Amino acid sequence: MRLSYRSSENILRLTLDVESGDVVKKHVFDGVIDIADQGRLVGIELESMDRSLAPIFSTWLKDGVARNYIEIDDRGAYVALSTPSEDIPEQHIRTAELPLTAELDVNERLVAIAIPRRGHGYEISFPSGNQ
Repeated sequence: MRLSYRSSENILRLTLDVESGDVVKKHVFDGVIDIADQGRLVGIELESMDRSLAPIFSTWLKDGVARNYIEIDDRGAYVALSTPSEDIPEQHIRTAELPLTAELDVNERLVAIAIPRRGHGYEISFPSGNQ
């Protein structure tokens, strides 16, 4: 997975290493981010009470690397952005609620997740280049 920064929109954009298609639709989900010391993004959660997110994430779940970092259940999907070897202590992680935008292709499969870099009560400073 790749995390890039769009300065014109002040968002981080999470994609597969090779983007799976053109964005034709956007859907905003309630979300939660986990942030560690120095504003480091550790993980993101898209919440969906009205539908399963497995079909949306199907392309990502087929990716040999990405699928190891994605957990999907009835309430939503969590994408971990740190490796287990980093072992970040829970007391160093805080959460913030925010809207997350799923950018979808023509088949309503996930192309990217757009993450606002700052909002009420949080600011992601790493890995956006501000560390």
